[in-house]
Amino acid sequence: MKQANNILKNISQENIIIFFKKFSKKNIIILSALLISILWINYTLSNALNSNGLKLDSKITNHFMNKFKMVKTNSGGNIDWTMWGDRLEKFPNSPRSEVINPVMHINSTEIETWVIKAKHALDPDSLFNSIYLTEDVEFNKYDNNNNNEINVTTTEAVVYPDTEIIETTEFATITTPDSTTTGNGLIANMKSGQIKILSNAKRLSYTDKQSQELEGERMLYDLTKKTWVLLKKENQDDKMKIQERTKTILKTRKNREVK
Repeated sequence: MKQANNILKNISQENIIIFFKKFSKKNIIILSALLISILWINYTLSNALNSNGLKLDSKITNHFMNKFKMVKTNSGGNIDWTMWGDRLEKFPNSPRSEVINPVMHINSTEIETWVIKAKHALDPDSLFNSIYLTEDVEFNKYDNNNNNEINVTTTEAVVYPDTEIIETTEFATITTPDSTTTGNGLIANMKSGQIKILSNAKRLSYTDKQSQELEGERMLYDLTKKTWVLLKKENQDDKMKIQERTKTILKTRKNREVK
């Protein structure tokens, strides 16, 4: 019995030694390469699952929605504003959203609506507290009979839906049923129904019988009274504040693109 055990033991030891000798000569390189490959694949997959490890272009959208519609309601369940457009885009490593061909309805009262349109919109934080509009910017005010009380066109503007303010430093044209007024820079308060031209204001009013021209540095239009009044010349604080607010919005996009 002891002899049989010794023989088996010797055979096992010899086989193990022979196996490792053959293995080390023929397969050690293959095994090492296979091990390295497995480790590399595991590392790559781990990085793929970790969004921080992705190096994505912040100028190229990675999430989008075509033909979308958004609705903002207040605490009473009433609709404050509605927005829709051809495309809503989100970008990697950035909180911003961009909208192609946005249209926005803001309900200033239960019976009065502002309709705002543009070719492009940028929201720096996707909260829709401030929206930077560019290209063919247009906003219209409609009364309870759906009559267009005023039309404003410009090249760019910032809309603040919660406070119902629209502002721009660019050249703007304001059209009412009986007048056309132009100027550089504008602040429109949708709640109060007042629109202020910040500089170089020129107004042409017309009736069936005659037309009149009025020029001044600044003008104010009151939608309730349907009247224009000249304002005293003041400093350019309004324009400077608008420019600073616009720069803050655009910084979000530029900073992300630089990175």
